[in-house]
Amino acid sequence: MGRGPRYWFPLALLGFALIGMAAVRLLLGRSPAEGDSVNYSFGPLEQQLGTGGVGGTGYPAPQFLTQDTYYAAGAGLPDGPAWLVALGVVLAGTAVWYWFALRPARTGRFVLAAVAALLAVPLLDLVGSWQFRLGDGLRGPLLATLGLLVLAAYERSRVVLGAAAGFAVLAVVLSADLVGVLLSAILLLAAAFAVLLRHRRDTA
Repeated sequence: MGRGPRYWFPLALLGFALIGMAAVRLLLGRSPAEGDSVNYSFGPLEQQLGTGGVGGTGYPAPQFLTQDTYYAAGAGLPDGPAWLVALGVVLAGTAVWYWFALRPARTGRFVLAAVAALLAVPLLDLVGSWQFRLGDGLRGPLLATLGLLVLAAYERSRVVLGAAAGFAVLAVVLSADLVGVLLSAILLLAAAFAVLLRHRRDTA
């Protein structure tokens, strides 16, 4: 494949991985329809006893539960493991893609580099958590941004560099919120499509 635009694949793979992560988070969380239909829950026992006594009903007082408090309570897939799984899948897929694209002569060195990259993701995540006290929703986007910067340096691509900058703004600034994840995925897919479209125009 030479020095063609093979870097479109990691961009697209990361974009689809983010869409999958957002879909899993929505499936594991409560839908807006469920949040509206079941809009109350019974509080703790000590709060329920407050409605008894003289003039009281003796029944537990309903506490309204909005969708914001539902997600704040920790429903859905945690950000930390979700990002680690997504980045692991992207790294493994990228390694296989570059294996067929480059056909490396020194296969042992290539395999060691791929394994080292896979092991570096959880290690860097631990360093960010323990050493720098970064939150779960921040470490994943930072690791993804670092990976995009490494890809941009290897491929010497301004497109990947611009995608990394845009990804950092959307995913890191928005703290890996669901909207930020989807917007960053759209940005990566658009960058991958632009690379393929430009290559087709150049070869036409």
